[in-house]
Amino acid sequence: MYGGTALIMILSMIIVTSTKTSVDAFRLLPRRVGKNGGTLALFSSASSPSSAAFQYTQLEDSPMVSSTSTSTSTSTSMSKDQYRGNRNLQHVLRIAENAALKAGEIMRSTSGKIAISNTKTNTADLVTESDILCQKVINDIIQNEFPGDCFLGEEDVGAGSFASSSALDRALFITKKGEGGDSGNACTVDAIGGIQDEDDKEKLLWIVDPIDGTTNFQAGLPMFCVSIGVVSLGGSDASTDDDPQVVAGVIYNPILNEMVSAVRGRGCYLNGERIKRTNDDDDDNDVNDSDDGITLDKALVNVGFPVYSEGTLRVSSRTVTALSTKVRGVRMIASASQVMSWVAMGKLSAYVSWDLNAWDIAAGMVIVEESGGFISDFDGERATILTRDMIISCNEGNSKHNLSKAILQVLKENDCIEYQ
Repeated sequence: MYGGTALIMILSMIIVTSTKTSVDAFRLLPRRVGKNGGTLALFSSASSPSSAAFQYTQLEDSPMVSSTSTSTSTSTSMSKDQYRGNRNLQHVLRIAENAALKAGEIMRSTSGKIAISNTKTNTADLVTESDILCQKVINDIIQNEFPGDCFLGEEDVGAGSFASSSALDRALFITKKGEGGDSGNACTVDAIGGIQDEDDKEKLLWIVDPIDGTTNFQAGLPMFCVSIGVVSLGGSDASTDDDPQVVAGVIYNPILNEMVSAVRGRGCYLNGERIKRTNDDDDDNDVNDSDDGITLDKALVNVGFPVYSEGTLRVSSRTVTALSTKVRGVRMIASASQVMSWVAMGKLSAYVSWDLNAWDIAAGMVIVEESGGFISDFDGERATILTRDMIISCNEGNSKHNLSKAILQVLKENDCIEYQ
């Protein structure tokens, strides 16, 4: 229809053969500082994606978020929120950002120009050849650098909630056992091998959505991204009972040139610059209008639009109706990772959605928490990578989580919790 197959074949030859290119090969162009500290990238040419402005993230050692922040992950006194493994997360983050950039080149070149190649649960759940190629490129980069790690990508998993949950459980089990893939390649949900690194380093699980927001991507709307989350199970000792913990994440929108990155306990960054929302001196910022954080009437809330079932669509529709008269605005952007990055940046106040998959949220979880935000389940408890229904709220400047609580109350009062 759009000559998509030929274009993908050409891109595949170019991108895949360059996966070993030094991460320093990307040129940094000037950036302008936005009102809230964000950066507006300047491109030398829309037809030259490899020249996009980018500065690889250099992690800071000390937390920037206030001690009153909602993010317990930055508190050195809470060991459960500190990375417990033995991997160099600066290096892990660099590889994740490099993989995201490579996938971004494909996305930028094919958005709005490629046909739908398949659907999953229904006609609204799209797959394009770019989804498949982006995932392959990301997987190849990770395997080349970390052959003992495990990989869970959306395009390797069948349709539906059960398939998604089962794939995550299996991937976590494989990672916990410390088993690498066949012949030393990264393990996937369909392959269990017995190869282990000689240095006995901890095995990490990479959870990837190659294009989150495929419908937007295929239509040429610039609200899509690549999402790469890295999960630790507590160290190289597989006998421990530590819960899975997202320790690094990258969300990259190649059209807006926004690379949002985070490492557990080391902060959240936009294009290499530390994101800080707490104690902002901007008088127009609603975050610190009072000790109670953001009130519901001042909140800009994104509501998820899960297309997988009629039940989730019904609760989503009821939530839009219930919130629309109580908040400053409602948005439905239909890309979970993109929305979570914007919550971390303070562009959106909160996000609520149902039946989310691990690849939708993995990167966003560490990114939001390291920005000082809060992620809860529908019981008001802190969410984990296994949670499928979530309320995500931005840094309110305190630890009360009042915005999250207010949204949860609206959901309960309007029968927006349960679905089938």
